[in-house]
Amino acid sequence: MQLLLSLLFSFSFTLEQPQSEIPKNGTYIYEVSFAEWSGRTMGDEVIVILKDGHITLKVSKNSNILWMGAASGDVIEEGTLRKHQSGVWIISNDEKDVSLEEIGGCTGGPTVIDFDKQTIEMC
Repeated sequence: MQLLLSLLFSFSFTLEQPQSEIPKNGTYIYEVSFAEWSGRTMGDEVIVILKDGHITLKVSKNSNILWMGAASGDVIEEGTLRKHQSGVWIISNDEKDVSLEEIGGCTGGPTVIDFDKQTIEMC
């Protein structure tokens, strides 16, 4: 019986875990993961500012977004952090976003943020 419990306990750690909770307030550097390239990152950085459930994304000086006319420090997006029904965190401006079928990437829905991988999904 102990062997069975031990095996089950070990197996539970190999299953994919839901995303962790929101990190503490502060400023972080995250990478952009591109939805149109299967979530691949290309070293493009975004400044992430977290404060009491609010999030602001800014252009980093090491960002490829600069060529699109944005300057370092410009705000790309901001909103409230909400946990989507799928278990991922989203940047939202409407409480109903948590129930949307399509989110992130190139869907036109709320942006997905992954605190564990430190990535922002963009298109």
